[in-house]
Amino acid sequence: MKKRMILAAAVIAVITLLICSTAALADFGGFSGDSDYGGSDWGGSDSDWGSSWSDSDYSWGIWGSTDSGDGTRSEGCTTGDMMVFLIIIIALVVIIWIAKAKNSQQTPVNTGVMPTSDLDLNDIEDYVEKIDPLFSVSAMQNKLSNLYVRLQDQWCAKDLEPLRPYLTDELYAQSERQLNEIARAGQTPHVERISVLGVNIRGWLQRDGMDHIIAELSTRITTYTTDDETGEIIRGNPNLEKFMTYEWDVCRTTGIMTNTTEETKVINCPNCGAPVNINSTARCPYCSSIITVNDHDWLLSSIKGLSQRTQ
Repeated sequence: MKKRMILAAAVIAVITLLICSTAALADFGGFSGDSDYGGSDWGGSDSDWGSSWSDSDYSWGIWGSTDSGDGTRSEGCTTGDMMVFLIIIIALVVIIWIAKAKNSQQTPVNTGVMPTSDLDLNDIEDYVEKIDPLFSVSAMQNKLSNLYVRLQDQWCAKDLEPLRPYLTDELYAQSERQLNEIARAGQTPHVERISVLGVNIRGWLQRDGMDHIIAELSTRITTYTTDDETGEIIRGNPNLEKFMTYEWDVCRTTGIMTNTTEETKVINCPNCGAPVNINSTARCPYCSSIITVNDHDWLLSSIKGLSQRTQ
């Protein structure tokens, strides 16, 4: 009976961890978590993972009859204990499968993935020389830096619509699904002390009628999640700084050139034709159509979480 109680307590602990793990979507897209990832020391010698199985005092002999070494003999678990154990294992498999399925729906891209290969990219100076003479690397760096901060702010406000013109339909839909899950859970993400440490424009490529710019962003943030009813922190730590590295892919229709007056951009609504200042709204005030700027400006199409390091 005592062993059964211990097993039941272990199952409850695992289930609690699994449930809590689905709420770790603090920064935009859910790239910051409780565990660091990526980087050159991924899986390095400092990790304890892999050694606990051989160094542990745990013995599989408890599930059968074993000799203790002093002449005595222990009978181990009964058939009833074995049945309880098997039921728990099956339950854990089902719970883990459900948790993974849920997380796969919430997370738009993988974390700790490899960056786009340099072999797939063209030098950014070639883009200026051959494609768009008015393209400015520094202007793009400023644009992405500002967008990163705005994304975090709107993520915490659980309202991405003000930034709808600057995300592709796919990325916007994925992000909205994540926010809806957070809202249904009665939680609010917090991203604070935001600092963009650097934006490296790595190169460009053309694909499916679109120009793509690949950039690497290095940032510092603190993240945590609160319960909407109690206001208590249920995940994360506002005092722990996380140094994040992302890869951003921004795109626009091939053939579109940089507009030197893009800060005051006004376009016609594709649905009703009304003039709309897309820097002020993502929705036409006349017909309520959602407007994106892929035919006029750069859109954020995907994000990769390359690494996280917690100070």
